[in-house]
Amino acid sequence: MLEALAAIDPAFGGWKFAGRTRFWPMPEAPGEELTRLIADCISRDNDDEPDPAHGFWFGAGTRPGSKTSLTIQICAGDYTPSVTKLINSAELLTKPLNEDNAALITLPVFKPALLAIAAAWDATWCAAYPWDILPFWAEPGPGQPHFRMAWITYLSPRFAPMVTPPRSAIVERTPQSGLVMIATEDRFDVTNPAHLAVAREIEAALAPVNALPWPPDAEPAPAGSRSG
Repeated sequence: MLEALAAIDPAFGGWKFAGRTRFWPMPEAPGEELTRLIADCISRDNDDEPDPAHGFWFGAGTRPGSKTSLTIQICAGDYTPSVTKLINSAELLTKPLNEDNAALITLPVFKPALLAIAAAWDATWCAAYPWDILPFWAEPGPGQPHFRMAWITYLSPRFAPMVTPPRSAIVERTPQSGLVMIATEDRFDVTNPAHLAVAREIEAALAPVNALPWPPDAEPAPAGSRSG
């Protein structure tokens, strides 16, 4: 994942491994050292004993404390029934928009970054959105979270056929038949009614997937199809 991100923009470089208690130098390549760092991030119970059913929680960060810092947070292999998350989940976090990171938070950078993360983790759903969109999210029904509106929305090949994209959205298909729906070519702005209108139409198009029992990726993909 980090190699794919580094090829997109120099800002996606210089990562440090975010472990349970501190940052560590990122190993130069996969191997025993990276395995050890991830293994140390296994979920633990209240007695600090390993609890592998809840997966592994780890991440990576760049330039801590700077206005251009980036953070990736990952939960992998959480097979416990949950109404809040998927089996595998990953988040790419930026600092709030500022004069130093404005050139990075653009569609030509964030769309390939989102797809790189989705491909690395065989993601069911990925999205890019600003934090100030959260107050516009509709509340799900009891025990039924759902995929919410965003600037860029990705659905895996397994679930993409369930969605009819709105005509207002910018729509693309990945080589593996994943679905990408984009609300605007510009940086998403919650104060722009046109941006919000398209985002809401994309969210409405996700209704068939949101109606599935949660989490939708709890069952393996059908034989012969790509998982996710």
